[in-house]
Amino acid sequence: MVVRMMKKIYLIVILLLCALSVGLGIQCGIVPDLYLYLLILGYVILFVGTCFFLKRIKKIFIGIGLILSIFLIAIASCSSFLFVKADQFFNSITNVEYEVSNYSVIVLNSSKYKELEDIMNQDVGVVHYNDNYENALSKLKNKIDIQTRDYDNIFYSVNDLLNEKIDVIFLNESYISILNESIHSFEDKIRVLDVISIEEEKVVKTESVSNSEKNSFNVYISGIDTYGSIHTVSRSDVNIIATVNIYESKVLLTTIPRDMYVPLAGTTGLKDKLTHSGIYGVDTSIGTIENFLDIKIDYYVRINFNTLISLVDYLGGIDVYSDYDFDAGNRHYTKGMNYNLSGKEALAFSRNRYAFSDGDRQRGRNQEKVIEAIINKVTSSRDINTYLNLVSTLENSFQTNMSKELIHKFIKMQLENNYHWNIESIDVNGYDHMDYTYSCPWQKLYVMLVDDDSLNEAKEKIKDTLE
Repeated sequence: MVVRMMKKIYLIVILLLCALSVGLGIQCGIVPDLYLYLLILGYVILFVGTCFFLKRIKKIFIGIGLILSIFLIAIASCSSFLFVKADQFFNSITNVEYEVSNYSVIVLNSSKYKELEDIMNQDVGVVHYNDNYENALSKLKNKIDIQTRDYDNIFYSVNDLLNEKIDVIFLNESYISILNESIHSFEDKIRVLDVISIEEEKVVKTESVSNSEKNSFNVYISGIDTYGSIHTVSRSDVNIIATVNIYESKVLLTTIPRDMYVPLAGTTGLKDKLTHSGIYGVDTSIGTIENFLDIKIDYYVRINFNTLISLVDYLGGIDVYSDYDFDAGNRHYTKGMNYNLSGKEALAFSRNRYAFSDGDRQRGRNQEKVIEAIINKVTSSRDINTYLNLVSTLENSFQTNMSKELIHKFIKMQLENNYHWNIESIDVNGYDHMDYTYSCPWQKLYVMLVDDDSLNEAKEKIKDTLE
């Protein structure tokens, strides 16, 4: 009697676990109906088999029933875990976003100060330019007692540091890369004693499925020039518009070179390098590109170096076509197809610009080729586990303003229809020039003046693809 009761409880637990798995699969939203039906059918067959054998008297039948039940528990548990992980990932990238601004305590490499405690009661050069900076300065003062010396702009404080008129300055980390453009080897001349991080929470405006039934839209792909946290405010070194037409299974990749000289959104038409727009937030980059291309950007995807490395390695490498023979990182890339690039090799391929006479223009084309290779590799699979494991791999290294429901819709659509995408690439070209920028008004930097013919061609291509 006791044994029979224990068997019933055991079977009820298994049944509840299977029901939980199916429920989580439905909630996850990316599992096609056919896959769910097959999963349910598999559970029913295994559960009926388990019940049948466990009710027998002979030990061999009971043993078979136990094996089937363990197999069923394993499948239900693993699928439940993957569905939960997928849901957590979608929530993490679509609900609430925060940006992290890093502020550095900087001295010269030759400075006698080695640790933060060494600058106790010393003068620190500061430039009061926004609330985040003031918050970071307050946090620094809570850590150590310092005196502040005010400067009108960043250049004056940096100039005094380099000329040893002041020993320490406090600077937004994003400006180090900009200063590196205007001051030769600036990064090699300084040392960072400490970093103060300020988190600013931003609610992402997502677009739900009900508002996104259109079959064509623009996605801004922003690649920031950092490793580590995807939330770090940084320059946008990759600026690609993916124009997607689902009806025609077509994707147009339009690259804008990082140094393109464009009016910066949020200013009175003042111009800057496109890459610098990233240090003012992704909204500024989006507004700048919308004005430049005369388009509406429906969604954005923000990635960094770690994202690309993790993604390519998860896919088991990608095959990328190269227009030239060149060396980058620890690999030689041949003209033609280069097979099985690892994550780091794909990053090196997409970042190198000094090997080409066309410089940043060719780098943009190579970035398009890497994206095309990734799209082809991901969409070639109809295995639900590929997508479930993929989202787990990208957790904490990926940001988007797409709603969770909309991402579910796209993945489910790809799994159900197995679209073979026709991918075309184009880039906006320009001319070499030197000029002042919004972010660096004290010195002329290299910029690229737009070629109007290539800009108009890109606008037409985007319009044609959308229509």
